[in-house]
Amino acid sequence: MVDKVVKIDSELLKKVEEFINLDENKFKYVNRKQFIDIVVADYLGRCKK
Repeated sequence: MVDKVVKIDSELLKKVEEFINLDENKFKYVNRKQFIDIVVADYLGRCKK
């Protein structure tokens, strides 16, 4: 599978950046892509159940 570029709403992206930059999240999430990958995978896993 090849990675594709996905456009994300700029306001949502700003909120993601703010969340990642919180002290308790700085080391858990390295960057926006990793955060979005983890959160979407978690959400989809929950929806499957």
